[in-house]
Amino acid sequence: MRNVIAILEDDERRTQAMKEEIHRLFPTLHARFFDNAPDMLAWLQDALCSVLLFCLDHDLGPNYQRDGKPFDPGTGRDIADFLAAKKASCPILIHSSNVEAAQAMRFTLEDAGWAVERVTPFDDLTWVDSYWSSRVATLLDKEEKEECEQAEPPDCQQSASPKRSAANM
Repeated sequence: MRNVIAILEDDERRTQAMKEEIHRLFPTLHARFFDNAPDMLAWLQDALCSVLLFCLDHDLGPNYQRDGKPFDPGTGRDIADFLAAKKASCPILIHSSNVEAAQAMRFTLEDAGWAVERVTPFDDLTWVDSYWSSRVATLLDKEEKEECEQAEPPDCQQSASPKRSAANM
């Protein structure tokens, strides 16, 4: 059953604001938060088909110590590249202040057939409980309608076939 909103976000304040909005608007859904790409990638190996919506940040901060060793948190692009190799199965909302990186993620995912939207953070956390939560609600409503129209759920494990034609390159 697809009932998870998978969120890549390293800022604790944003994470808390997003948790509150999801709980307020969608109390029956599960939100799974990751502050780094490697952990999200590991989780997705078994959980991709449970995801109803992805919300991805790009910049995840500098390397840090984890278990006494240097740890690279990666970027949202790591997740975009992983998903681009999979069959599109749900919408993706990119929320990053890094315009160039967010656009690159978007192009990668759209070329692989994923439905992608983007919101730009603004005014500290104001954007989370206004623009972000509104886009999440719209995407989930659209996803629910499309899922009801399908005879069977999408096979998330298949590889994607790029949609970009020679004319678009």
